[in-house]
Amino acid sequence: MTSPSDVKRKQNESPIDYKYRICRDRELLGIETWYDVANLLNKEFEANWTESTYRKWFTNFQSGVEYSKSQLSNNEYLQEIEDKTLELEKKTWQFRDQKRERTNAVRAQARFEHLKNEIDKSIASLKNEKPLNFQTPPFPSIVNKGKKAVLLVSDWHYGADFSNSLNTYNPSVFRSRVEQLTTKALTYAERNNVTDLVLANLGDQVNGLIHVSSRVQASEDVIRQTQVVSEVLAEMTAKFSGIFNTVKVINICGNHARTIGNKTESVMKENFEKLVPWYLESRLKDFKNVEILIDADGYYIDEVEGEKFVYVHGDLDYVSSAAKTLPQMLGIIPKFLFSGHIHHNHVKEHGRTTHIVSGSLMGVDDYAISKRFYAEPMQKFLILDGSNIECSYDIKVK
Repeated sequence: MTSPSDVKRKQNESPIDYKYRICRDRELLGIETWYDVANLLNKEFEANWTESTYRKWFTNFQSGVEYSKSQLSNNEYLQEIEDKTLELEKKTWQFRDQKRERTNAVRAQARFEHLKNEIDKSIASLKNEKPLNFQTPPFPSIVNKGKKAVLLVSDWHYGADFSNSLNTYNPSVFRSRVEQLTTKALTYAERNNVTDLVLANLGDQVNGLIHVSSRVQASEDVIRQTQVVSEVLAEMTAKFSGIFNTVKVINICGNHARTIGNKTESVMKENFEKLVPWYLESRLKDFKNVEILIDADGYYIDEVEGEKFVYVHGDLDYVSSAAKTLPQMLGIIPKFLFSGHIHHNHVKEHGRTTHIVSGSLMGVDDYAISKRFYAEPMQKFLILDGSNIECSYDIKVK
């Protein structure tokens, strides 16, 4: 990076050396136009030359420099000039890289601000068109305290639109499966006297834009996908709030909602699903028994009866090793580790930690078939007895 002192004339720098340095290094020094060059040099030399005068002088002078270089017989001096030229070129590219990174950061911020503005408009419109009204649960929490349940929802991949020999998925099928999921979860909750619910949103609820196959199979752009999924989660939460004493909504970001497709260039916090809890807080602000919780760096730690439950998406925490690596990082031994990402049901004990993986609402897509993978569309519903899992339901949808 340059500083204001870099464009000032240096001590013992001759007028011609200064003029040549300013003209030659103008881009590296952050001088945008030749008019700016003229203003700077005129001020230094108390002159009144035009930008054309300086530009033509530099062109002719540079030609002389190049000619002199070609005529030099002293190889050592020529090598010194070439080394300095190479160093200057490196600094020029470094400056351009810094400028490009800043532009990318500004672009990402602009996209998020645009999405927030669009969601603001959506919320304002929905409040009038389809208001969500809080309803008091049918049983007081103090008088009738029942069991707690955890509903794992992950890998909805809303926006995917495909039909193959084993599965069909599109926005219409998505809504049907969410309705089936909600109905079955409520049936199992009533059967087991559940009065308090944890709704764990484990991410990848939008199909996003990170893969070519995602873009090819997408029926809607990622901004619209985020809006729809946020509203569906809000409606689901509102329905649960009128049935359960408390509803705790845990939000984890997946990898499909990255703002940048390239994983190596992506930053964890630049993720469209970061906007989902913000939407839920705005849409459900009048629901007093709903608590919206947000992940920290891709994980959330909940405490149940003195035991730790850890929630992650799964792209950063592999099924084979997460139960070993996460305790090392977090400094705790979780009783349960919940994740999604791999699109199929999985449960395995790792010493004191049981890793439970929920399936995908989407089911098998074209990519999975090409790899000969299969898993039915499903989500998990867990009934707790204290900090233990009393029973687990694999909710399969069609």
